[in-house]
Amino acid sequence: MQTVLRYLLMLRHIPKQPQKIDVNTLRERLTEQGIDVSVRTIQRNLVELSEVFPLTTDERCKPFGWSLLADAPLLPLASNGSASRRSNGNGRLHSNRLSGETVEIELECDLALQPQLEAYPLNKSQKLTANADTFTLKADAELSTELLVWILSHGAQIEVIAPTSLRTEVAQHAEAMYRYYFDQ
Repeated sequence: MQTVLRYLLMLRHIPKQPQKIDVNTLRERLTEQGIDVSVRTIQRNLVELSEVFPLTTDERCKPFGWSLLADAPLLPLASNGSASRRSNGNGRLHSNRLSGETVEIELECDLALQPQLEAYPLNKSQKLTANADTFTLKADAELSTELLVWILSHGAQIEVIAPTSLRTEVAQHAEAMYRYYFDQ
């Protein structure tokens, strides 16, 4: 699961062409989010991701820059048929309330995420509303494992407000993670 979260975080920081990001900058951004890996690991991960996603590297000058192809579509949070899975506290996944249906989600987000979500929206239905020291994200999204992983990858920077089933699912995962670190 740690590798999947790292891959998601990496993809969030890779801009579309003509912009690009070098491996050292990507490593700094991952470190800011609590992911500490070597430059070499990031390089290997980028090569692996480029086999699945429309990533390209500009090798004309060093440091090499990575980007999404300019004509690449938004990377949707699409279901892969595994939408009905969750952690049961021992690392395995089983059935839950993530139905695969499309619903309006409402998230309370830390202001630090706003530039990223403006540049890389969750999907085309996303609406952001500024609050005093946070902002609200509303969007139509499929209740899927991918959405759950995306929310969990942001840790305490996102609180699920609605729907209740998604909020409960995130809370159960947070509780399981808490037990890993504090119930020993």
